[in-house]
Amino acid sequence: MIQRRTLIAHAALAASAALLGAVPAHAQQAWKPDRPVKLLVGFAPGGSADTLARLIAEPLGQKLGQPVVVDNVPGAGGNIMAGRLATSAADGYTLGIGAAGSMAITFELNPKGTPYKPESFVPVTLLAVQPNVVIVNKSVPANNIAELKDYIARTPSASYGIAGIGISNHLIAEAMLARMGVKMPAVPYKGAAPVITDLLGGHIAMTMDNITTAAQLAKEGKVKALGVTTAKRAPQLPDVPTLQEQGLKDFDMPTWQGLFLPAGTPAPVVAAYYAAAQEILQGPATREKMAHLGSQPVVGMKSAQFTAYLEAERKQWAATIKAANIQPQ
Repeated sequence: MIQRRTLIAHAALAASAALLGAVPAHAQQAWKPDRPVKLLVGFAPGGSADTLARLIAEPLGQKLGQPVVVDNVPGAGGNIMAGRLATSAADGYTLGIGAAGSMAITFELNPKGTPYKPESFVPVTLLAVQPNVVIVNKSVPANNIAELKDYIARTPSASYGIAGIGISNHLIAEAMLARMGVKMPAVPYKGAAPVITDLLGGHIAMTMDNITTAAQLAKEGKVKALGVTTAKRAPQLPDVPTLQEQGLKDFDMPTWQGLFLPAGTPAPVVAAYYAAAQEILQGPATREKMAHLGSQPVVGMKSAQFTAYLEAERKQWAATIKAANIQPQ
């Protein structure tokens, strides 16, 4: 976890230095598409990945001089989209927004059943990270992580909900429980909406959800928010402490989204998408919209750094999967 934070910090410093020594755009030769570009998203419209894709698609198209069309390819936690991207032509006209599930976890959870490899892609840049939040039913007698630990220890019937086996929130929850020294059975659902329905109905005690959903439910008084999974508190829930603050040293597990191209994409194409993404991520309008969504833009993470970030992610998830004995569906 420390290594991943360090990579993000180094990327930000590199981006600042690059801005100071930037060469005017008109003085550089850059690849540009001559027809519309397709941006694949592995989830249905409305989720965090889809929202981010639509947020960057229009300005990306403006910078490249061609429309960027969002193409939703839902299913298998983003793996269907990743499989399509892996077999797309490496010509710069198809790219994708990938997340931990399809670009890191799947290789450790189900390597034989995943029809693509880490080497099937060129990681262009990490785009954004979002905190997750531990939320519990209002009837659960816990207002912090220590009290939650005690509740779980004395309530063997208590369970928590997940939107699918092996998704990032499932593994983040398992990593948290392991650090707390307790076990709690996970109940898989087909999507996030039924998880929240059963949490509010008292059928499950806990879930791990994204900051946008969790903050809304907590502010409406429908759930209790006990902890944030990132190193810093979330602006949307400033009074909710991080897991680090509550004794889980160095716990820093965000949800993230990154930009990917098929393996074999020429370096000038990768460079063009990287440069355009950096301009967009540093724009005030984009940063304001992302902040409203609970996303933190990550600037300056080049392909080599992003590749190292993904390797660190896979090692982390492999350890969590092994410790919790999680099996693929």
